[in-house]
Amino acid sequence: MSAAWEALHWMRPAWLWGFLPLVLALLYRLRPGSGRGGWDAIVEPALQPYVIEGEVKSRRAGTLLLFAAWALSLLLLAGPVWQQREVPVFEAEQAQLVLFDLSRSMLTDDLPPDRLTRARFKLMDLLARSQGRQTGLIAFAERPYVISPLTDDARTIEAFVPSLSPEIMPVQGSRLDLAIERAMQLFEQASVASGHIILISDAPAASRDIDAARAARQTGHRVSVLAVGTATGAPLRGADGQFLQYANGSIVVPQLDMESLRAVASAGGGTAVSLSTTTDDLDALDAVLSGVSLSGDVDEQAARKVYWVEYAPWMLWPLLGMLLLAFRRGVAT
Repeated sequence: MSAAWEALHWMRPAWLWGFLPLVLALLYRLRPGSGRGGWDAIVEPALQPYVIEGEVKSRRAGTLLLFAAWALSLLLLAGPVWQQREVPVFEAEQAQLVLFDLSRSMLTDDLPPDRLTRARFKLMDLLARSQGRQTGLIAFAERPYVISPLTDDARTIEAFVPSLSPEIMPVQGSRLDLAIERAMQLFEQASVASGHIILISDAPAASRDIDAARAARQTGHRVSVLAVGTATGAPLRGADGQFLQYANGSIVVPQLDMESLRAVASAGGGTAVSLSTTTDDLDALDAVLSGVSLSGDVDEQAARKVYWVEYAPWMLWPLLGMLLLAFRRGVAT
C-alpha cells in the first residue's frame, strides 16, 4: 500500500485547492438549525422532533451525497495517476528546426529582389514539403526568438513568414551560436533526441558558431546550412535608400563566406548548400533529415517517451450516478 502512495502523482494539483471552499460550504450547510426551512419558528418546540426531524435527516443525507460528488469531481480534475507507459516517438524524432537570419544584411539585393525575399520564398517551399513532420521556426539576429515551436501543422508557420523582417528584431547582429543553442533547448523540451537544425543565413561563421554546431552534433542533432547571397555581394542600403557606411567611410558590402558556413555544417554533421532557383538545395536538406532519425544515431530507449496513464475519466460514470441521486433527494432545491 505504501508503494502505491509513493507512486501517486497529481497532473493538475491546483484543483486540490477547491477543497477549501468545499469544506467551508459543507460546514455552513450542516450548521445547527439549517435545513428546517423556517418551520422551527412556526411549529411548537415539543412537536418539532415528530414533524420536521425526518426532513432534516433526509436533507442532510442528500447534502453529504452532493458534497461527496463535489469532492470526487475535484479529485478527478486534479488528475491522479500512478502508472506510467512508454510510447515510441519515432515520428517526433523526424523533427526539424529552421533558424532564419533576420540581420540587416539580408536586405542586400545581390539576389533579386533581395536576399530576404528569396529566403522567405525558399522557406515556404521547405514548409510545403514538410509532409506533416515536426517543424519549428526560430528567427534570430543578435538574439534568437521562437516564432513557432515544433508543430506538424506547416500552415501555422506559413502564416508568420510574410512578417519576417529585420525590423522586428530589437538588436541587430548574427549570433549563429545562440540560435543553435536555442534550437537544442527546443528539441530537449520536445523530447526529440535526434533532430535537424537548418540555418538559413548569409552571416560569416565564427569559431563559436562552429563549436555550437559541434555541440549539437554531439547531442544527436544535425546542423545544415542554406546559404543566402553571393560571394561578390552588393552595397547595402538603409531605410532611406542611401548606402550604409562603416565608421571609416567605406560602403558596407555583405559578401557570402561559403567556406565558413561549410565548416559549420561539417561540424554539425549536416550539409551546406547555396540557395538556388531549383529544388536541388531542398533535396539535399531532405536527404540529411531522412538520415537523422531511425538511422542508428540513437538507441531504441532514447526514441521512447514516458507518459502517465490517467484512469480518472472512468470515474465519471459513478460521479454521474451520485449527482442524479443527490438531485432526486432534492438537495438542489
